[in-house]
Amino acid sequence: MRQLVGTVLRYEARFRADGLLGEDEVVRTVAAWDLGRASKMARWGRGARYATRAEMNDALVRVSAGARNAYSSWAEFSAAYVLGRCLHFDEERFGDWYTSVREAHHALLRAPGSPWRTVPFRLPG
Repeated sequence: MRQLVGTVLRYEARFRADGLLGEDEVVRTVAAWDLGRASKMARWGRGARYATRAEMNDALVRVSAGARNAYSSWAEFSAAYVLGRCLHFDEERFGDWYTSVREAHHALLRAPGSPWRTVPFRLPG
């Protein structure tokens, strides 16, 4: 457990240096990693014709609700997703498993036409 805590602290320090987290921010949960994979599985299931459009949409609505319950913004969700992915694959190498999603994080937060800039994290109602 101590090793995992140390790993998370080192990733969070790197995230702060790379602008994924603010100076006083932490990743409270890595549920975003599982939620992101669930979203992808729903879409793959539909693409492979194992689910109807309605079933896929229902799954995506549930994933969205889970994300909104756990996070308050796209940036917070993304940092948690990145940490989950890194804990799963990167082994503190800060290699492609990290750098590719770090770049996607920055692009999605900075590009004016990005869904993260144009679609609110919390929808009205």
